[in-house]
This record gives sequence, structure tokens and C-alpha cells, in this order.
Amino acid sequence: MSQTLYRKYRPQLFSELIGQNHIKITLENEITSGLIAHAFLFSGPRGTGKTTVARLLAKALNCYNRKQEEFEPCGSCLSCVDIKENRALDVIEVDAASQTGVDNIRENIVENVRFSPYRDKYKLFIIDEVHMLSISAFNALLKTLEEPPENTVFILCTTELYKIPETIISRCQRFDFKKIDVKILASYLKKVAQDEGFKIDDQVAKNIAMLSGGFTRDALSVLGQVLSLGKKDIQEADTLAILPRSDMTAVVEIINFLAQKNARAAVELLNKIVDDGADLEQFTLNLIDYLRQLALAKLDLKNDDSEATLAQAENLEMDFLLKAMNVFIIKLPALKNAEIIQLPLELGVLELCQGAVVEPVEKISFKPTLIVKKEVTAEEKIDPIIESVQPHTEDKPEPTEEKEKVISEKDTTMTVSVSLQTIQDRWPIIVNQSKEVNHSVTLALQTAHPTALVDNNLEISFEHGFYCERFKEVKARQLIEQVLKNVLGCELVVKCVTLSEDKKNELAQGRVQKEQDDNEDINLLLADFGGKVVE
Repeated sequence: MSQTLYRKYRPQLFSELIGQNHIKITLENEITSGLIAHAFLFSGPRGTGKTTVARLLAKALNCYNRKQEEFEPCGSCLSCVDIKENRALDVIEVDAASQTGVDNIRENIVENVRFSPYRDKYKLFIIDEVHMLSISAFNALLKTLEEPPENTVFILCTTELYKIPETIISRCQRFDFKKIDVKILASYLKKVAQDEGFKIDDQVAKNIAMLSGGFTRDALSVLGQVLSLGKKDIQEADTLAILPRSDMTAVVEIINFLAQKNARAAVELLNKIVDDGADLEQFTLNLIDYLRQLALAKLDLKNDDSEATLAQAENLEMDFLLKAMNVFIIKLPALKNAEIIQLPLELGVLELCQGAVVEPVEKISFKPTLIVKKEVTAEEKIDPIIESVQPHTEDKPEPTEEKEKVISEKDTTMTVSVSLQTIQDRWPIIVNQSKEVNHSVTLALQTAHPTALVDNNLEISFEHGFYCERFKEVKARQLIEQVLKNVLGCELVVKCVTLSEDKKNELAQGRVQKEQDDNEDINLLLADFGGKVVE
């Protein structure tokens, strides 16, 4: 029966381990010196080799042919073969995920530990996913773990170290496993493919390593899918159906556009990437990783960068690289929930190119928020403006039967009129209240102005054509209409337009004049009270 690659290529020697040198060297020294700890704690992400190293340690300790000054198991003696085939009586593996109770620990470990090794030198207990044990199970294990019988070794493995009691951690020798570096993992994948009789392109190996996130088991699973294509020489184009597309040329270009603050070109490139069917999440990961490479290159920490990468890094400021990484790290989770898939990245582009404030966006979704319809009384019809966001508590006269009949014949969300001046006066409140619906709406409305109102049709002019185009879409526009309804108490139909250049210049001049007026007021106050500005 054929095996999956991650089982077939599970390391059988310490020399076959990749990316965990700090752990390998320490264990090798312990084995050769004979100073073996009675309890080990292996912690780290999934698929980084915790259980594999636990079995290697068991093989090395019980190997019949290993000499004292050596650390590698022979792999061929009776003990090594039994451990490899999971039938060694003196190596007991416990899956704590399915055996969490105190009775399981007493039966499998506490009672079993009293007996001497059946055949080999050491009796080893490998407890996988140990963080899943109950508190009572940990308590039952505690005393045995602290003072185990001679020639008994415990190896605890976990992906969630914080769930393990400190009393357990303090009794173990702790080793922290790390994700594998992309270059090391890519080189390993090429070797595995070669051993399987295949040749994969360097970019394919790198794409698999990046997609796996540095987890060896995940990388080998994806490699198995790629090899199943059946081609002996696999190029990047052959893997598009399996691996998300990675366009590093676009990554380099968009970083140049951002550095030049060319928002138009950057947004156009993003939309082209979407039209070409690229995976935006993978593209963003590539973008963040490349920004990191540029930052490291500026610190002279990457000696194997290409000349093009080094040249680009030299022309960019570190502050820009750090800010760009921060922006796109924040935008990455928002891609999963965005109705307009590229919108989070487009917002990031505008923030970088126009200096907008970066706010964490946990979720961007253009699904209209449910608004509970409120019954409108005759008194509320006379004064449609809600004076406060909080419900009005003043008692109102009970409506007469005739009024109730009139209201019941109409929709409970009656349309009422409001003046343009009122909307303009309350615009700061509207912008502030939009945060409760969606942060992206707030960002857009901060650069928008209500400019015309005809028969409950409100014209909103945006300073940026980008926002105008986005909020012309029905679902996006409905969000603005809901905010207006919440604040003004009436239904308005929004029409989005872009401000003319003359109007933009007029607004800019107005801001400058306001700043000058504010400074003049401050100077007058300073003169009257004899104060001074303290920087």
C-alpha cells in the first residue's frame, strides 16, 4: 500500500531533521554523554517534528547497536525496527486528545510505570497533545512525572503550551520547535521530489513552502498533490490549478507605485490582478514577505538577495517599509469577509499614498445591517430630526384612534423630509455613527460632502473618485443610507458623485483659511492672557 509523503519521508535519523538544529544539537549531546533528563516537553506548531523527534529519541536510547560516543540509532536492530513500526512494548504512545480523563492516565501511565522495561533499556511514555488532559489527569500525572522510576522517560508533546500547568512545565526539560525557513523547506521539497523521480521548478518549491506556512507536514501534503499531476518536469504554470497564483512581478511593481504615492496606478494594478483570477490572500502574503525581505536587505541581514532586490531596497525608506507591512498585515484578515474582494487592499493603498490613519479592520462586509423598523408617531413626523442617538425618554401623548388608523395604513418607516442644511450641520455626527456599521464607511465619509437634496434624493460628493465608484454599488450605498436613517430618522436615497477640481481647490483653500483663523484666535488669547505655546 502506498504511503503519503509525510509518512514515507518521516526522518529516521537525527541527520535527516531539517530546521530544528537548536534541538537536535542539545539532544545529541545528552545522548552521547548519557545525562538523559527524565522528562521532556516538546512544544511548537503542528507539523514541525515534535512526535518525530520523540520517536528518534526513543530509538537512540534503546538502540542495541549504538555505541556510547554515538547518538544516531542504527535503524536495523530489533528495538529500532519495532519503534519504527509502532509495535515496541517499551515505547508507549498516548493520545491525550482522545484519552483526557484521570482514569486513562492511571491505567496507561501511573499503573504501567511501576513495571520495569519489558526488553529494552528504557521505558518511554510519549504523550501527544498533552494540553488536552483534564486538571485531574494532570494532577494524577504530576507525582509520577516528578519522581519516575529509574530508566523511565516521559516525552510530552503539545501545540498549545499555555494550557499546560506550570507545575508540569517546571518538571520537564523544555524544547520549543519552530516553523521551517522557506528556503530550507523549498530545498528539502526539491530533494523529496527528486527521490520520487520528479523535477520541480525552483519557484514551485518556493510557492509550496510559502503556502504551507513553514510546516513540513503541510508542505509534503501539498507536494503530493503537485506530483500527482503526472508530469516528470513540473513548472509553475502546471501548478496553477493546485497552488494559488504568485505574481512577484506585480508585487515589485505595486511597491514602487506605493513609494511614489501613485494611488491610481496601484489600484489599477490590484484590479488587474483580480481580473486575472489571482488569489488576493496569497498575493498579500507575498507582498508582506517581500516587504520584509526589503527591510532585512536594508539592515544587511540578507546576503543572498538578488541585485534587483538590493537596488529596490536602497531606494526605499525604512519608515515606508515598516508602515506598509503594518497596513497590509492589518488588511489581510479582512480579505476573508469582504464582499468587494479587493476593497481592503485598495483602502490600504490609499492609506499609504494619502497618509490616512490606519485603523484595524476586523471584518469588512457589505451585507446590510438589520435595522428594526420604528413606529413613527404624529409628533415625530413634525420634528424628524432625532436630537440624540439615545432613545428619547420624554412621555408622548397617546395617539387617537384616528391617528392610529392613519399610521397603520402607511409603512412604519415613513419617509419624511429634511433640509440640506440640517444634513450638513449633522454630517460630523453621521460620520461618527457610521463606525457602528462599518469602519470602511467612516473612512469614505470623512472625505465626502452632502452637496444637494431634491425630493429626498441626497447627492454626496466624494473628494476621491475611488470611493465614489465603490459606493455606487447597491450594497455599499445601502450602508450609507442606513446611517443617515439612524441619525436623521428619515429615508434618503443616496447618489454618489465626484467633486470637481474647482470644488476640491475651494475646500483646500477653506481648510487653509480655517487653520489661519484658528492660529489667529490662539494668538489673540495668548496676547490677552500673557501665555505662550509650549512645544
